[in-house]
Amino acid sequence: MMRNFFLIFGAAFLTLTGAEVVLFQPCIYPENTQINCTVHELRINPCPEAAEEKPCRVKRGTNASIEFDYTTNFAADTLEGRAYWANQLIDLPFLGMSTNACASTPCPLKPDTKQTYKMTLEISEKYPAVSNKYLNKIT
Repeated sequence: MMRNFFLIFGAAFLTLTGAEVVLFQPCIYPENTQINCTVHELRINPCPEAAEEKPCRVKRGTNASIEFDYTTNFAADTLEGRAYWANQLIDLPFLGMSTNACASTPCPLKPDTKQTYKMTLEISEKYPAVSNKYLNKIT
């Protein structure tokens, strides 16, 4: 039985060889909310499902490379980042992930400058698996 789970990135979340461009949906914000960042393109490796516009399935006990191009409308000396595993009940942060985003993108941030965020996410064997029953509902 192959145990997999999905990487779903809320705020949009490498030039990598073999990385797949993934369609994503930006977060929905209340009306009149100022948006401080635009994500242009998201790439994940491995993600063969991207060709069929399906969520990426990543096997537990492996790594996933994640890269996205973005532009902010603000400057910052430091930056924090976090990835979440999303399910029907709650979004759970990936345990053990460094939140120092300056290790994954150039800091300080410069406004109106296109930059790239690159990271490798370790997919722990301890993370919950998504059943095939759930996969059939969302694919």
